[in-house]
Amino acid sequence: MTNTREEMIEKIRALMAKTVDRGCTEPEALAALDKARAYMDAYEVGEDELRLTKEEAAILRSEPPGSTDANNIKFYLATSIAEFCDCQGWKGRDGIVFCGSPSDTRLATWLLDSLTVFVRAELARHLIGCLAPKSERRFIINGFVSGCCDRISERLDALRTKSAAVATSNKRALVVVKDAAIKAKMEEEGICMRWRTYSSRREDNGAYRAGASAGDRASFGRPVTGAGAVPRLR
Repeated sequence: MTNTREEMIEKIRALMAKTVDRGCTEPEALAALDKARAYMDAYEVGEDELRLTKEEAAILRSEPPGSTDANNIKFYLATSIAEFCDCQGWKGRDGIVFCGSPSDTRLATWLLDSLTVFVRAELARHLIGCLAPKSERRFIINGFVSGCCDRISERLDALRTKSAAVATSNKRALVVVKDAAIKAKMEEEGICMRWRTYSSRREDNGAYRAGASAGDRASFGRPVTGAGAVPRLR
């Protein structure tokens, strides 16, 4: 249930983010736009209220303490998810951390959890009936996870590129505002991003291909309505 005007504005933003270029069907996009306009009229929400202002600060959203990342699935997905959601993302002390607007970090957190569950389920399905010895099983796991995460990341990057190509001037200006807010928050927290080089790990090529095929089946949609709901991917 929406209790505050701020929550209602965020809900309208979520509805307006449901567009065809962001993965929705045309009927879904039209239905979402119709609902958004109805809420705007009913609650007298103007266009200016729907824009992120320079005064809206970025936040840090971290995983709960004690979170785990079996087979480094979250680690492999975090960067593409962060970029897709207009955030910065990195591996912190307790898990993955996202920095961005409240709505963007909430979407990124949900997406990370949702896709991690998907990859784990597909990995388990792939391993059923696997008779490889333990020494080779690890290479199969490595290959499948890498293939699945790489393919999901490619799809996210492609959607992001497509969205940027058709972005309006207001959308591009919004990205600039978001980037400035993120930079300010990271400077405030004393966070400095550094790139690290990680040694390659041995992977099974057949499992990598199977993982990439599974990555094609990943679903990026989520309903706008309901408790804690967020918009579909952009």
